[in-house]
Amino acid sequence: MKYSQQPYLFCLLFFSFSAFAQKGKDSLQVLEQVTVTATRSAASAEVLPFTISLLTKQEINRQWSRTLPEAMTGLPGVFIQKTNHAGGSPFVRGLTGNQSLILVDGIRLNNSIFRFGPNQYMTLVDPAQIERIEVIKGTGSVQYGSDALTGLINLQTTSLRFSPERQWQSTTRFRLTESGMELSARPEVKYEGKRFAFVTGGSLKKFGDLRGGDSTGFQRPSGYQEASYDAKMMADLGADWTMTAGFQWLQQDNVPVYHRYRLENFAVNTSDPISRSLAYSKLNKKFSRSLLQSLELSFSYQGIQETRFSRKNNSNTLREENDRIRTISSTADLLFRFTRHWTSNTGFELYSDAVRSSRKDQDIVNGAIKSLRGLYPDGARYLNYSLYSLHHIDWRRWKWEGGLRYTGIKASLSDTTLGKVVLRPDAVVFQIGLSYRISRTFLAYMNISDGFRAPNIDDLGTLGIVDFRYEIPTSDLKPERSVNYEAGLKFAAAGWKGYASVFRTRLSQLITRVKTGTVINGYDVYQKINVDRGFIRGWEATVAYKFHEHWQAQVSATSLYGQSITRNEPLRRIPPFNGRFALDYQHNRLNAGMMIDYAADQKRLAQGDKDDNRIPKGGTPGFTLINFYAGYSYRQFIVQAYLHNLLNTDYRTHGSGINGMGRAFSIMVTIVLPGKQDQ
Repeated sequence: MKYSQQPYLFCLLFFSFSAFAQKGKDSLQVLEQVTVTATRSAASAEVLPFTISLLTKQEINRQWSRTLPEAMTGLPGVFIQKTNHAGGSPFVRGLTGNQSLILVDGIRLNNSIFRFGPNQYMTLVDPAQIERIEVIKGTGSVQYGSDALTGLINLQTTSLRFSPERQWQSTTRFRLTESGMELSARPEVKYEGKRFAFVTGGSLKKFGDLRGGDSTGFQRPSGYQEASYDAKMMADLGADWTMTAGFQWLQQDNVPVYHRYRLENFAVNTSDPISRSLAYSKLNKKFSRSLLQSLELSFSYQGIQETRFSRKNNSNTLREENDRIRTISSTADLLFRFTRHWTSNTGFELYSDAVRSSRKDQDIVNGAIKSLRGLYPDGARYLNYSLYSLHHIDWRRWKWEGGLRYTGIKASLSDTTLGKVVLRPDAVVFQIGLSYRISRTFLAYMNISDGFRAPNIDDLGTLGIVDFRYEIPTSDLKPERSVNYEAGLKFAAAGWKGYASVFRTRLSQLITRVKTGTVINGYDVYQKINVDRGFIRGWEATVAYKFHEHWQAQVSATSLYGQSITRNEPLRRIPPFNGRFALDYQHNRLNAGMMIDYAADQKRLAQGDKDDNRIPKGGTPGFTLINFYAGYSYRQFIVQAYLHNLLNTDYRTHGSGINGMGRAFSIMVTIVLPGKQDQ
């Protein structure tokens, strides 16, 4: 679809559905109260002055989500790129990687070696343990700090509650996709008692080579293996103290980067293994009849490790690279209530990273090994500390959200090229959002929010081959900055619900890779500098209509336009116009439906896009996908079936290194065994 046609579709979505929503004053309903936590203070998504997309566990299962990024396909304002089959990087309003913040239970997944552009780290969280995904767009840096230039994603794991009667439940799930493309199993046990509750589970998964649509066939090698384990507990400590603790571990083995084999003459190019672990505890104290309403203290440890092997055809050198990062954090959040209408979250955050990186080259003929500098400076340290104050005012028809955050950074590294480098950037950001309930049906909102991304170890010290280029370190960088402007309308009435918004993000001091004019091992050499400024503008809209007791339809669309002012060319990797139509039927034990996903051509390419061998010459073709699903529950059994890509379309999402799945059939069987209630 041409960009010039998109405003007309926006108007059609917005005005036609708004007109329908105004039918019948007697049937008007108050906007639903769906609570979100990614703004630090639990609040209704329908009245917050931000654009928010939510995805529940039921929806994740219904659309057959193999990974968390794939689960987010079709969300307005979100677009998924896949460098390889095990990867998946969500673009939030045009930005991804270290320019888009991801949280797990409010703890930063992002760390100081998150790279510019797509990365695979979100796939290191098992979707089976996620209860809800919250995507907050147009804000995030004031609430959670660096990296939220256009928004943030908060992954909420299974919630626990105390029960007056002790209850046990066990769940076992098996999944199968034809032609060996998936075979997985996950058992899970949950217990809830008067003062203690826990849930624990684990997964074993084997993904075979991915078969594309039409004549693409199997894309070999692309398959991999995965194992995970997670546990979460909650305990009542008395005196209004509650403790929540969690542990997560996931490892992927033998993960090939398909396009390297296909396009870059590699005989070997795999990650084996890549893993993530997280352990955290949170203490919460409630206060009564006090200015201070609650206190939350949290402590966490997170580690990510990746070992990569690579060897070109006709080469005797097998390269092994190992990158490890451990992050420890400590945070405190205090909730104050000044008046009946005014509350505030004030607190601090401290995150500390330690990086280990090594490389060795082995001659596969004589076995000789040479140790070399890794991708990052070995022993690099990164400290991120913040103070923030967020204020929430809810008065009559008005809701106001505002706040400030100060963040300081200390990056320390030693490099043979740069010597000893210590960088101390800092940033102050603000946010102001306002919503007004026009009527019981409509709510208008606007938001102005600062965002920033502090330069990290990946920016300062990368040395070696990254994607399709060779990078060398740099020593003097400043934070990237954004300012988000947005206005929108939310509505709910007579079975209708939705929102529409327009936005513009101003970007400055962007850290950009610039060619140095030299070539190493056949790769152009790049270095990063703060050189670019630009903008992203667009609109998004979604409408859901329950037109029958058992039927619901939903349509959503997103349009983005990104431009580099400095270079007078498009910004890199901007997603094309895309949307989804979904139809769902639910009655008693039966659930069925269809989803149609659409993406237009993306021919507006930056020079970096044109140089990227994952993007076809002239741009990425558009596509339309049709998927069907059905599920039936009987006693303790739930059987779900999924037909992928009915038309067997051969397609690739923009910027990806592998084509999507062709026509295929999947089945999932879940066995739920509720235990006896103990008195």
